[in-house]
Amino acid sequence: MKRETVLLIGFLFITIGTSAGLWYMAMPNFRPLSFPTMESGTIAVGPMRAERTLTAAQVHTFNDWLQGHTAGWGPLGQTPPSTGDAVLMMQVAPDAHDQQAGAGAHQPAEPYRITLWTGISAADWNNTVFVESRPGAVIRVHHFSDRDFGVLRDLVNQYDYPRSAFP
Repeated sequence: MKRETVLLIGFLFITIGTSAGLWYMAMPNFRPLSFPTMESGTIAVGPMRAERTLTAAQVHTFNDWLQGHTAGWGPLGQTPPSTGDAVLMMQVAPDAHDQQAGAGAHQPAEPYRITLWTGISAADWNNTVFVESRPGAVIRVHHFSDRDFGVLRDLVNQYDYPRSAFP
């Protein structure tokens, strides 16, 4: 083989191999998330974190919303400007296998922590949702359009809470 042919093959091997390696490492971040069914939860809203328990209908609405929005979640790449406008602590429903094994077999799972940015805390973060499946897990983040985020905004705004003014 000519020297140029060997150099061309080596160049292609290095570039294609590097690209394949990067895609292999990045692919888990592009897969849709699989959310478990939530059984119950609480929501803490506003700067004073007024907490209330979600009703069964609200939990059902939230489960439907999660199942309809599984794609587009990426890892958190930067520090958010605040702790968010609302925090949902959602308990995962025990699956059918745990129920069949008996009452003592089910170990309570860590609650999912879902943080919402609904308002004026930082304009770049409005309509943003963070999902943390357990403490220390990778935090997944997604920014939604006003239409897609409307269900969550309605969930937060159902009850009055103290709101801060524009800075």
